[in-house]
Amino acid sequence: MPPAAAADEVFRALSVCSPVGLILTDRGGRCTYTNPRYQAICGVPLAASLGDGWLESIHPDDRAAAAAAWAGIPGQEYEIEPRIVRPDGSVRRVHVRVADLMDDRGEAIGRVGTVDDVTERVEEQRRVERRLSALTRVAGSLTFDQSTEATLDDLAASVVEVTQATACAVTLIDEEQGLFRTAGTCGLPDGYAAAIESSYRAGALLASLEAYRTRRPAQRMARGDMLHDPHQTPLHGFVREAAWDALVAVPLVSRGRALGAMSCAYPVGREPDADEVAFLAAVADQAAVAAETAQLFAEIQGKAALEERQRLARELHDSVSQALFGIGLGARTARTLIDRDPAKAAEPLDYVVSLAEAGLTEMRALIFELRPDALETEGLVGLLEHQAAALRTRHALRVETTFGPEPVVSLAVKEMLYRIAQEALHNTTKHAQASSVTVLMREEPDGILLEVADDGVGFDPAGSFPGHLGLRSMRERASRLGASVEVESAPGRGTRTRVLAPPGP
Repeated sequence: MPPAAAADEVFRALSVCSPVGLILTDRGGRCTYTNPRYQAICGVPLAASLGDGWLESIHPDDRAAAAAAWAGIPGQEYEIEPRIVRPDGSVRRVHVRVADLMDDRGEAIGRVGTVDDVTERVEEQRRVERRLSALTRVAGSLTFDQSTEATLDDLAASVVEVTQATACAVTLIDEEQGLFRTAGTCGLPDGYAAAIESSYRAGALLASLEAYRTRRPAQRMARGDMLHDPHQTPLHGFVREAAWDALVAVPLVSRGRALGAMSCAYPVGREPDADEVAFLAAVADQAAVAAETAQLFAEIQGKAALEERQRLARELHDSVSQALFGIGLGARTARTLIDRDPAKAAEPLDYVVSLAEAGLTEMRALIFELRPDALETEGLVGLLEHQAAALRTRHALRVETTFGPEPVVSLAVKEMLYRIAQEALHNTTKHAQASSVTVLMREEPDGILLEVADDGVGFDPAGSFPGHLGLRSMRERASRLGASVEVESAPGRGTRTRVLAPPGP
């Protein structure tokens, strides 16, 4: 028997029970044999894989690479991962290792390839990559640029995109406060969120509530558990028509505190395995961060609103209320003089008129600030000009302004610059004993510069002064938007506050 035929017989005998696919080719790259496992992977019988037929099973885009591996340099091994197209149209990914087939004299008489079906492994790797990408997107969406509901809607959509779930809902729960609110959904019909909340109020032990209370995943069979629970009657109509049958809920926990739960709906036969539940738990951790961040931000906004109300009350007391008191006093004086000496009544009446004009200027400035569209309609430059006019009237200060064109930045940045200018000017009028102040704003290469400087008594910025607690507020406002604040001052040398905001788009 020729050497090639003998090697062929040995190969056939050993390959019948091999757990991997095997293919033998001659020196010209024509297939002489494939084992049963190879035929099962490709879905073709032996005859269809012989000769050049084996290349027909390779995906057209991968055939050139496969042919090159079999025609490669003798003595060198090759590894490729082409796609196999089965006769039924299904596609499998295989890992192929190609090496020389040697005879008993050590001469290469052809090529042999081992073929492993790695479709599941590749799909699992891609699934993991999609999940990591989803987690990255979720983490990147935790921003103040959109509402909590919008953030949690995006998160729920990411879950549906990369898992077997057909729907997802994120529920915020605080039983002490009586809170049960569906804050983010994907794939649920209109009215479902309201039905969940109605079921909770009716006393239903929902999967989300169980996960929240136990801080562990909870699983329910929707058509069984839910349809037999009278407390969940608001949900029965939805469940009967739903394309899913199982619910899995994982808790939202942040810093040891349960904040709610994330519930996912699965069709029959596609219930999540342990790996998917672990992924859901990881997403729930991100949802908990989003919920807690939103809560903290709301508290910060509430604190800022309180500070703003206190500032407005202070401004009203310091300006308008004093102007009204002076008007009343001047009017009473004029009324008395009209009876006694009418000629002298002109002076207190002039005083009343001047106070009325000053009070009107103050009120216009305050009303201008309170208008929610003031920054959009009048711009930052307009607001600063109004502020300067109010200072001239209220405190008889010399106020010089130097403004460039309206800066092209976001409304958030404009508001930050305006509020810091307000605080700096407030410090000037209350503590500096200044006679003049300058306000400057211009565009520089690295951003928008705002500067407020006075010729007052100055202070030590490193010291602790109750009257200068606004400095910390300035820095906090600026840091939230990537801006910086510098305060230059010394006793007897005035104060200069500089803010540099990031440039606009």
